[in-house]
Amino acid sequence: MWERGLRRLPRGRNSMAGKFREKSGAFLFAEQIVYAFLGTAVGMAVGAVGGIFGAGVDKLGAFGMAHFSLYVWFLPVVGVLTVAVLRIFGKNSPVGMGALFSASRGEIGNFPLRNAAFQFAGGWAAHLFCASVGREGAGVQIGAAIGMGIGKEVPLRDADKILLVAGMAAGFSALFGTPVCALFFALEVTVVGGIRLRALVASVFSAFAAYFTVQLCHVSHSVYAVSFDFALDVSLFLRVFVFGALCGIAGLIFCVARKYAAKFFAASCKNAYVRAAVAGLMLACLLWLSKGRYSGLGTDLIADAFAGRAAAYDWIVKLLFTAVFLSVGFLGGEVTTLFAAGSCLGAAAGNWFGIDPAVAAALGYAAVFGAATNTLFAPVLLGVEIFGGASLPFMAIACLAAYLFNFGRSVYNQKVRETVIESLERRIRKDKPRVFALPERLYR
Repeated sequence: MWERGLRRLPRGRNSMAGKFREKSGAFLFAEQIVYAFLGTAVGMAVGAVGGIFGAGVDKLGAFGMAHFSLYVWFLPVVGVLTVAVLRIFGKNSPVGMGALFSASRGEIGNFPLRNAAFQFAGGWAAHLFCASVGREGAGVQIGAAIGMGIGKEVPLRDADKILLVAGMAAGFSALFGTPVCALFFALEVTVVGGIRLRALVASVFSAFAAYFTVQLCHVSHSVYAVSFDFALDVSLFLRVFVFGALCGIAGLIFCVARKYAAKFFAASCKNAYVRAAVAGLMLACLLWLSKGRYSGLGTDLIADAFAGRAAAYDWIVKLLFTAVFLSVGFLGGEVTTLFAAGSCLGAAAGNWFGIDPAVAAALGYAAVFGAATNTLFAPVLLGVEIFGGASLPFMAIACLAAYLFNFGRSVYNQKVRETVIESLERRIRKDKPRVFALPERLYR
């Protein structure tokens, strides 16, 4: 069947069929061996740099919170300076997760190394002055910039894009200590409904190399003890599924809030400097009124959720703070804050579904992250790596429901191939399937 498909392709020198025949299996295998070594190099470099970045975020965030009543009022200045740096030094440089995904798909030619410097400075400043942002976006972009920088020096086809994805995996792994989740996050998040299999080998080695490099640097990661030592029956399956659907809606709320907050502030004030200053002052006032409860990564909220101290509204407030901070130009990320919001949602809603609140907090920790990023395998594996193998069936149920009930939304600018609704419409109308590329093969 595959050969028949090849025969239908054009026979020209530059045709896909010609490209398949030009390279032998031995050459393609050797190419993947090279990518294994390159991925290891990328992972070690990103692990060292990402470890420094993550440790800086933790120390600066703790220092800022120790002086919260003073430092929070510098948020307008941080916002203005962040906009100024990106405008002046990044004028011709694509910045942000949207640019990263465009570079991974070859839609733009570069994701320069200077982006790593922007993320370092902006991420550290945001956490020092108590902004409600995460660190994953900055870490992943740092890894991607390093990976693409190395890839541009490698004389292999698409090496820059492949090592960019490997750098993403390494950056995620270095920050969260979850190499398997990091691997699937990087492979999933750039193409909706598919996996970037061509970047698989490089990403495997980069994710684990970053993980081991960070361990050698004695950087620790959060571990939570939650027992999943109970049997799964029909009733529990249904309750976990419905709870997962609620997490999917929470992820959808964050995506919508992130999108329309950016539109609202852009329409309300055309001047980016004034917008950052005014929004920064408004957010500083709100954080001060909340006594800093929603500042920073949200690790305090995660601890409260597992200890049974989370309020019923903590999850939505944390999501809205993060959405607004990122919408007005602050740098950082959203994943850790999604962990916090999901944990708080689970702790608050667990009793409604007859699920132990600590177990529901663990499920929400992974499921809200999956819903907001529109990923399926990554959150399941995240749950297993954080909470142990016994959580696998419960994580799979909750994350699948969250993936279905986010209705195809993502906080990232992902490449949509065919949404669930479009697939159902096509099947109902009995149309011929649309022609679009399958996930990229390993040996292509």
